[in-house]
Amino acid sequence: MAYEVLDDAPKGRYEVLDEPAAVSAGKTINSIPRQLGLTARYGLEGVAQGVQVISEPLRYLTDRATGMTGKTAPASVLATRLADKIGLPSPETANERVIGDASRLVAGAGALGGASRLGAEIPGMVGTVMTGLAANPVQQLSSAAGAGLAGGASREAGGGPWQQAGAALLGGVGAGMLPGAVQPLIGAARRALTPAMTPQQMDVQLSTIMQRAGTDYSQLPEAVRRSLRAEMSDALRSGRELDPAAVSRLADFRATGVQPTRGMISQNPVQITREQNLAKMAANSADGELHGLPMMQNQNNATLIRNLNDAGARSETLPITAGRLVQDRVQSTNAALGSVEQGAWDLAKNSPGYKAQISNEGLHAGIARASDDALLGFLPKPITDYMAAFQSGQQPFTPQHYKNLRSLLSAELAKGGNEAAAARSVINGLDSVGVRPITNARGVDFGNAPVTQGLANAMRNADAQPGAAIDAVDRARAATAAKYRYQESSPLVRSALADARTADPEKLAQSFILNGTVNDARSVAREVGPQGIETIRNTLATYIKKQALSGASDETGKVSQSALNAALNKIGDEKLRLFFSPQEVSGLRATGRVASLMQSQPVGSAVNNSNSGALILGRGMDMLGSLAGRIPFGQAAVSDPLRNLSISISQRQAQNVVPGLLAPVEKPPFAPALLLPGLAAGGGLLSP
Repeated sequence: MAYEVLDDAPKGRYEVLDEPAAVSAGKTINSIPRQLGLTARYGLEGVAQGVQVISEPLRYLTDRATGMTGKTAPASVLATRLADKIGLPSPETANERVIGDASRLVAGAGALGGASRLGAEIPGMVGTVMTGLAANPVQQLSSAAGAGLAGGASREAGGGPWQQAGAALLGGVGAGMLPGAVQPLIGAARRALTPAMTPQQMDVQLSTIMQRAGTDYSQLPEAVRRSLRAEMSDALRSGRELDPAAVSRLADFRATGVQPTRGMISQNPVQITREQNLAKMAANSADGELHGLPMMQNQNNATLIRNLNDAGARSETLPITAGRLVQDRVQSTNAALGSVEQGAWDLAKNSPGYKAQISNEGLHAGIARASDDALLGFLPKPITDYMAAFQSGQQPFTPQHYKNLRSLLSAELAKGGNEAAAARSVINGLDSVGVRPITNARGVDFGNAPVTQGLANAMRNADAQPGAAIDAVDRARAATAAKYRYQESSPLVRSALADARTADPEKLAQSFILNGTVNDARSVAREVGPQGIETIRNTLATYIKKQALSGASDETGKVSQSALNAALNKIGDEKLRLFFSPQEVSGLRATGRVASLMQSQPVGSAVNNSNSGALILGRGMDMLGSLAGRIPFGQAAVSDPLRNLSISISQRQAQNVVPGLLAPVEKPPFAPALLLPGLAAGGGLLSP
C-alpha cells in the first residue's frame, strides 16, 4: 500500500492508494535473497549461542590461565563477524529483529537437541540427562519459537529486561503446550477421515495383537469377539499402538462378565493405587453417590462366584459322593465279571469230563517263570506244597484243582509286594499254556484185540468227554482271567476292591480324584463312564470354589485369587479336560486370571490396605458436607461440587478402560518444555 498526505485533509489523515499487484509481487520476489541471507545469519548466530553454554565457561578459564582476558571473543560474536564478513544481511526492521530472536532460539535449541541425542548413548548419569534433553523435540522447538517471538516483541514495544523475560517465559510455555493441544485434534480428524473398518478387518487386527500376547483370538466366544470389536473400534482407527497384554486382559474380563477398571487392564501401579484408595475412601463415606467403585468390586466378586457355580459348584457335590460313585461302579463291574466267571465254571463242572485228569504242563510253566524271576520263595508254603504235589504227579491234576490253585494265587495278589509279584508270575504262566486232557489215564494197551461196535463207541465217548470238559474249562479260565485282570487293572480298582465293607469313599476321592495323577483321573473317568462324568465335574468345581472362598458361603465369601489359582494348578488342565469341556476349562482359567488382575498390587503401588487413611478421608467428606449444609447455599456451593468432581473425574476415569489398552509411552525422567530453549537463551546471555 502507498500513502499520500492530502493538503486539505486534517492532520493525521491519509489517503490509501492501492499498489499494483505486479509491484507487490516483484518486491516479494526481490526480498527472497535477503530473507535467505537473514535466515542463514540467524541460524549461524543461534547455533553459536547454543554452543556458548559450554564454550563460555571454558573460554573464561583458559583466558585466566593464559592471560588472554579481553583478547578472545564469544562464539556468538565470532559468528556475527563471520556473517558480516561473508556479506549476510542484518535485520533492520522490528519484524526482522523479532523473527531473528525466535530463529536464533530455535537454531540453538535444535543444535543442543541434536547434541543431546548423540550424548544419550553415554552410559550413566550423563546419558540419562542427555536423554531428557533430547525428549519431545517438537515441543522444545515450538517453545523456543514462542519464547523468542514473545521476548522480542516485548523489547520492540519498549519493555524492560524483566518484562522481556516474563514475556519470553509466557510465550515459551504457551507455545510448548501447542503440540499437545493440537494432537487430540489431529487424532480426532484422523478418526473422522478414516473409513470405518469391517468386522473382518477388525478381527485381523485383533488376532494379530492378541497373538503377540499368546492368546488365540479365534478361540474366544463370538460374544466376546463382538464386544471387543465394539469397544476397540475407535482405538484401532486412531492408529495408536495398543498393548497386546492389555487387550488380552480385556478379553478375559469380557469372557467372564466381570467389569474391569482402567488399572486392572493396564496394571499401572499408580492407577491401581488411585482406584483402590478411592474405592476405600468412598466405602467409608455415607454419601451413596460415591459408592460406585466399592459396589462394582462387590458385584465383581459375586460374578466370580457365579462363574464357579456355573462350572458345577452350585450342586455342592462333596468328595464322599464322588467316592461312593466310583466305588459302586468298580464293585458293580467286578460283581458282573464274577457272575460270568461263576456261570462259566458251573457249566464246566456239569460237563462229563470235568474231574478227568489234565496235563500239568501249564503248572510247570508257571512255576518255571516264577523260578526264573527268583520270586517263588515269596509264595506261602501251603501253595508251593500244593503245586509240588501236582507237579510230581503225587496228586492228579484236574480242572477243579486248577481252579482251586488259581483262587489261592489270586488271594496273594491282594497282599501286594513280592507275594503279589510271585503270584502274578505263576498266574501268567498258567494262563499262557492251554490245558489238555490225559486220555487212557490207566495206560491200558489194547493192542490188536478185537473190539465190538459198542465198546468202540464207548471208547470214543470216553475220549471225547475230557475234550468237551476242557473246552468248558477254557471258557471258565478266560472268565476268571478277565475278572482278575480287571481287579489288577489299576490302583483305583485295587483300592476300591481291597475291602468293600470298610473302604472309605471320601479317602478314595481324595486319593484318585482331587490329589491323584492324570492316570488316576483317567481311571476314574473310565470307571464312572459318561453318565458319571457330571458328578466328578461337580465335585471338582465344588472343591475349587471351597478353596477360593476358604469354605465360606456365597453370600459372605470373598474370592482369593491365590487360593483359586492354586486349586486350578493343583488339579491341572489335563485332568480338568477329562471332566470339563474345553470352553469350560478356558472359562475357569480366565476366572482365575481375572481374579488376579482384580486383586493385583504390582510393585510401585501404594494401596492403603490398613483402611485408616480412607476412613479419615471418607468421614472428612461427610463432615464437610454436614458443615456445608449449615451455611446458606453451602451444600450447592461447596459439598455438591466436590462430590460431583469426585464422581465425574475419579470414578468415571477408573471405569473408562480404553486408555488402559494403549501401549505405555516411555517418558524420560525429566523433559520440561523450556529446558533446551532456556539453555539456548542462556548461551546468548553469556555474550558480553
